[in-house]
Amino acid sequence: MTTAPTAPPSPSGVTDPAGPAADLTVLAVLDRALLGEVRRLARLAEGVAAGTVPVTERRALAVADHVERVCEAIRHRHEAEEDLLWVLLTRHAGRALDLSGLRDDHVALRGLLGEVRRGMRGVVAALMLRSLAVATAADFARMRTLAEGLAELAELLDEHVRDTGRELAAVSVPADAWHRGVRALLATAPDRAGIAVRLRATATPGEVAAVDAALGRAGTFARHALRRRERLVFGE
Repeated sequence: MTTAPTAPPSPSGVTDPAGPAADLTVLAVLDRALLGEVRRLARLAEGVAAGTVPVTERRALAVADHVERVCEAIRHRHEAEEDLLWVLLTRHAGRALDLSGLRDDHVALRGLLGEVRRGMRGVVAALMLRSLAVATAADFARMRTLAEGLAELAELLDEHVRDTGRELAAVSVPADAWHRGVRALLATAPDRAGIAVRLRATATPGEVAAVDAALGRAGTFARHALRRRERLVFGE
């Protein structure tokens, strides 16, 4: 009597006959989109701190609003991941999956997001009192601190995205349940329409189908409004 060979364990030690490895496509596109926005804001803040980028009161308020939107989107991305997707992964992977390192990253990122938001509010408060043309040394110091905070946020976020991909790539989970979780994460996002536009703009041709399936019609009519806002923020 012959015995059927057993499937070799995955690199993470996680095996689950209930489904294929979790499809991280949509989450990867979302992470690239958010990381790209943080990097754009970091470059903008560096220019303001160097005195090479002019900032009117109207533009300062638009930048502050954009920073808040991006920071809130990142916060939601991580909290919804824990509530919707990690619960699902743990249910199927059991003790073989250790999310403690990623959870620590989320805590550190939340703290840094808070620092960036406070820094942005301080810069705006200063610009409401004095234009950039008569800004004080303290004003420019606030701007440099904000630029450094955004750069640090981009660096930590980039590292966390890579770690997440390595940790979760081999975890098996029922495909239908996973897709429902991803759709729920996107559906509960703040500024859902704006996020949808960014996802579609960031996705490669090979990723578009997965993104569209997760989004449905969300963001269909928001592209022009987002573009107007970006022109005011980034001057593009």
